[in-house]
Amino acid sequence: MSHAVVSPTRRMSPGRQWLALGVLALGTLAGCQGAPTPQDVLDVESPQARHARRAAEHAVKPQETFGSGATRIALITALMAPSGETVRERDIRDGASLAVDEVGGGQLSLLVENTDGSPQQIQEAAKRLASQNVALVALSVADMPVSTVRQGLGSSFRAPLLVLRGNGAERPAGTFAFVSDRIDSAVEGASYAVASGRKRLVVLLPSDISAAERQRLDRGLAGYGIKPALVAVTGTTAFTGDAASKTTLKDTDGVLLVGSGDPDVGALSQLKANGYLKPNAMVVGSSGWANAAYKRPELAGSHLCLFGPENGSRMTSRYLDRYERAAGTDAAYGFDVIALAAGLVRSQGETAITQESLRSPNGFIGAAAAFRFEKNGSVERTCAIYQVTSGSVKLLDPAPRSF
Repeated sequence: MSHAVVSPTRRMSPGRQWLALGVLALGTLAGCQGAPTPQDVLDVESPQARHARRAAEHAVKPQETFGSGATRIALITALMAPSGETVRERDIRDGASLAVDEVGGGQLSLLVENTDGSPQQIQEAAKRLASQNVALVALSVADMPVSTVRQGLGSSFRAPLLVLRGNGAERPAGTFAFVSDRIDSAVEGASYAVASGRKRLVVLLPSDISAAERQRLDRGLAGYGIKPALVAVTGTTAFTGDAASKTTLKDTDGVLLVGSGDPDVGALSQLKANGYLKPNAMVVGSSGWANAAYKRPELAGSHLCLFGPENGSRMTSRYLDRYERAAGTDAAYGFDVIALAAGLVRSQGETAITQESLRSPNGFIGAAAAFRFEKNGSVERTCAIYQVTSGSVKLLDPAPRSF
């Protein structure tokens, strides 16, 4: 997978426009009215009633349509599963629905098929969508084989299929991954460390890393021209003061710590205790860190490359207004499915969404910053750099808006 090193000095946050609401006229009208009648008081909606009304408005139905544009985008979920809806899929669906109104420009409609997650219902949903001339299909169901969806769509279906899973998941030809994971985060974080001047990098891998993840990490680092001084699995490697270790680890100024469990933190502590790290060494984590890791004093000052929406953005504000909850990364992914389609249709017309157009090297801009697809269908995203401080993370460097 090819990469372009993003220098920290060229990251810039986009300007935002805010709409000011005038209150003078409202105050004048209010002053002209008399005391409220009992009926007026009864008509005031309580917070509980408002919450119930909004919940009913966004209740899940087997088939849903948002928008009325000519270009149809489809989403298949398992929100009708017997175990109940998952927060992840609910956020994806709600993010996509919001995007139809925010960036669709009246040109798109979103057809949502909410299934129980069974192969039969998913295939039936795919058949219905194939018959409705959809331009793009997104799948948010986590564990269903992509081949099941492909069978339902039929062999003549040529529209792109976006799978809201990571780059390491099953991906048949004509299928595009849409989720960035801890390996993507680790690679981008390492590139940031190198662009910040770090030259000798030690990579510490968690014991649960798979062979496929290891291969992806190696390829990603090589794509940036990064050759680690050492790659070790925590819990199985001891960083003692022997001569071999001193030779290998001398002048280490960067540590890529993919995991945040006790063995991972212990290995980092060994490196520090034995004097292998330079005073300005940068510790880079990954999106796989648990939130509890931010409170560990050993990890204070670490840097993280995280994907997702930027707090205070237009998307996060609109999402909070509509759904009364904060927008996370999954909501941004749902939003970006529609943002991708909207950008192509707006610039190239109703027939612009093809497998070839999705592979544009310039990529796309969405709520989760910039993203683009490789020839093999894997996704590459820009990310924001955060620093662990005071038991939380603080934004240091916003995600670049281009590649």
